[in-house]
Amino acid sequence: MSASQTQTPVAVIGGGFSGTFTAIHLALRLPDRPVILFEESPEAGPGLAYRRDDAHAVLNIPARRMSAYQDEPDHFFKFARRVLGEQITPDDFLPRRIYGDYIKHCLEEARKNCSNLRVDHRAVIDVQTNPGSSVAVLTLKDQTALMCSRVVLATGNQGSAFSSSLWAQHTLPARKTSTFDQVKPGETVLVIGTGLTMIDAVLELERRGTPAAIHAISRNGLLPRPYQAASRVAPPELDELPDSDLPRSLRLFRQAVTRHTSEGGDWRDVFAALRPATPSLWQEMSSRDRRKFLRFISPFWEVHRHQCAPETFHKFQTLIDEGKLDLKRGTIVSVENRDGRLRLGLAPRNRAAVTRWLDADHIIDATGPARDITTIQHPLITNLLRRGFLVPDEFRLGAEIHHDYRAVSRDGFPLEWLYVTGPMLRARYFEATAVPELRLHTAALATRLASELEKTARVPAGV
Repeated sequence: MSASQTQTPVAVIGGGFSGTFTAIHLALRLPDRPVILFEESPEAGPGLAYRRDDAHAVLNIPARRMSAYQDEPDHFFKFARRVLGEQITPDDFLPRRIYGDYIKHCLEEARKNCSNLRVDHRAVIDVQTNPGSSVAVLTLKDQTALMCSRVVLATGNQGSAFSSSLWAQHTLPARKTSTFDQVKPGETVLVIGTGLTMIDAVLELERRGTPAAIHAISRNGLLPRPYQAASRVAPPELDELPDSDLPRSLRLFRQAVTRHTSEGGDWRDVFAALRPATPSLWQEMSSRDRRKFLRFISPFWEVHRHQCAPETFHKFQTLIDEGKLDLKRGTIVSVENRDGRLRLGLAPRNRAAVTRWLDADHIIDATGPARDITTIQHPLITNLLRRGFLVPDEFRLGAEIHHDYRAVSRDGFPLEWLYVTGPMLRARYFEATAVPELRLHTAALATRLASELEKTARVPAGV
């Protein structure tokens, strides 16, 4: 029997980008220990973000910036050229489904080279452990159990921000192809959300040529900005931004943008320059400043930070200019189903104005991912919360995480056996949704976990 068969395995739960590459990095660093990637859907790799049948949906980042490996910046670009042809350039915005194929390819290559890495398509519904224990027992949906030395939670985005609403029952999910099959010619559609998911949904509706009218609704009515390559003007240094003074940081940041654009640069350059410092700025903010940022500034930050592919934005803007799409601002206060036709109440930001009523045949939920983990309808997350192994942060952005990626339990101490990666890291790092950040986190977590297990293995028995 090989050494890898005699050691307790490491379980990685969630087969999207974060889970897949955490498992790959672990398998490479721990060749003598079994690494099991749990993904309950039929295929591991693409996850919710890249498991799309829509051939028209494209990435919002150019190919040159989408490598899954920090030390191999051309890794994805080379794969894309092999698949799509030599005409592909580093600045192309490629189909999302191609990126899903890329992740699957990376996983297949890793499994060929790492005999200790395997994929299990059974669903994990619970994790239990004894107090003070460094191992955990997974409960699978088929009621079998598996003992693991460590567990990495990488379940990714679950559901939408609107899924916990009282009126979610009246909506159709924007990420499902079946949603668009239900829209008939001449019908009116309301789309909740005005971010990147909404743009994909609206363009899909337009391609099918079915709706008579489309209305997009959000609280602020803000739209993502189009992506643009960095200008030739060097971005400013942002070292002077104070870590614990939000008003002063904002003032200095705006001054830097104004100064940079006056010199011929683009505001996007300044946002890109701030990106590496964003986690430390977020961690040093006071609780009061974080609350202010999330309430007043975050919506504007998101539409500037998460930009849209230029061609996609042009198509979308054309629909607005031609009157095929109407944008509305306000807060949803009611949704009623009246004999199969839906009526939505929209309260304007001006409290003196009256509520507007919008009638539609369908309402599509295109809001962003659910951040509050207490609203996620998943047995494993529910049980981890119930047992106190997982704790939401103060602002419901994700889970409380120690600096070494261990989950902080209800008693305030990091667990030895449970690690977290993926979007739940937002609570600690704020920026934890895009490939450039997630590829760093997956590699860093695997390095830390592997080092810790190797150190444990060197300790003589009985010590």
